[in-house]
Amino acid sequence: MNSLAKSFDICSEIYESSRPGYPDAVVNFLKEKLGFNASSKLLELAAGTGKFTDLLVQHNLHPTVTEWLPNMLNILKAKHPKLSSAIAKAENIPFKENLFDGVLTAQAFHWFASHATLSDIARVLKRNGYLAIMFQERDNQAAWVYEYHKIIFSYPYEEIVRFELGAWKKAFENQHFFSTLEHQQFTYSQHFFKENLVQRALGMSFIAALPEIKKQEVTQRIQNLCATHPQIKDHDIIGFPYITHVYWAKVLK
Repeated sequence: MNSLAKSFDICSEIYESSRPGYPDAVVNFLKEKLGFNASSKLLELAAGTGKFTDLLVQHNLHPTVTEWLPNMLNILKAKHPKLSSAIAKAENIPFKENLFDGVLTAQAFHWFASHATLSDIARVLKRNGYLAIMFQERDNQAAWVYEYHKIIFSYPYEEIVRFELGAWKKAFENQHFFSTLEHQQFTYSQHFFKENLVQRALGMSFIAALPEIKKQEVTQRIQNLCATHPQIKDHDIIGFPYITHVYWAKVLK
């Protein structure tokens, strides 16, 4: 696990309030394509504050969850106290073999993508079980989102933070744990008050790790974007567009 991911524990409340949820279509797809249902035994790795967990529970799916950052997990447990949970890294799953019908992870796999992780996920999956990986990609076809991207990525970051660059997919090369990765995508829009766009940036790992003076600079630049960009300057509530990616592979047993 990259040490930069630790910054999420510092901004766990901002993360919870600013990060997007997921469209219902994703869970409907998992049910139809992978056969998950209310009786399926599911494990959600690196569940964070439960942004994807929320949707699973709404659809009567009740996963066991793991998260290695205590503050993040505490927020999740406050929302879903009946779910079984454990503080654990995704690379070292604290459960016995052949236990789960599906392992899911949302907005997190890029932090721990490796053959070792795939091996441990395969270990806890039952025969014919699935790994499902979800990502929310900001859709920068909107001009103001493009400008927002230019701001946040003008600050130092490591390639690992940008799942959309696809480096995490290398974990599925030359491995014998899972079938070929498959892919489906959906559209989603997160609506919030425009001023919360600052919080959305401050909840990103590499921005959260910046010195305070740099965070203030980020805040000022985004506030200026909100006040001047013709697409959003006259709107109190904005819709932040996303492309929701679902990747899945079947365990080879």
